[in-house]
Amino acid sequence: MSAALQHYKNFIEGIVKISDGVEELWVRERGWPKMPENEHINKFLAQLNKNQKDVLVQLLKEARHGGIHDTLVYLHDAISGGEVKLVKDGVEIPVDHFESMYYDWHCRTCGDAWPDERKGNPPR
Repeated sequence: MSAALQHYKNFIEGIVKISDGVEELWVRERGWPKMPENEHINKFLAQLNKNQKDVLVQLLKEARHGGIHDTLVYLHDAISGGEVKLVKDGVEIPVDHFESMYYDWHCRTCGDAWPDERKGNPPR
């Protein structure tokens, strides 16, 4: 595997690792950090039952994933259009080796294997 492709995979995997954030933990268990500006949020969370918290977690996760997806679309388009480059250790990273940054991120968050690691698909 080329260094450029490994850097790309590492970049996408890094985003996958941070995709869910801490909001689920905060909604279900700890609440927002105990600071005056978060008091109203924690009071609201204390009123919710488990099912309501499940819905809230789903909404927060979808909003976060939507933001990540849209940012990757923007970045992918800017790189594909030649406006910016993604470079790691002096190596320019391709953003369309498989599909697109946002599609590859989505597939990896769903647990799919990389296309070149699937059985029956030889690496490019």
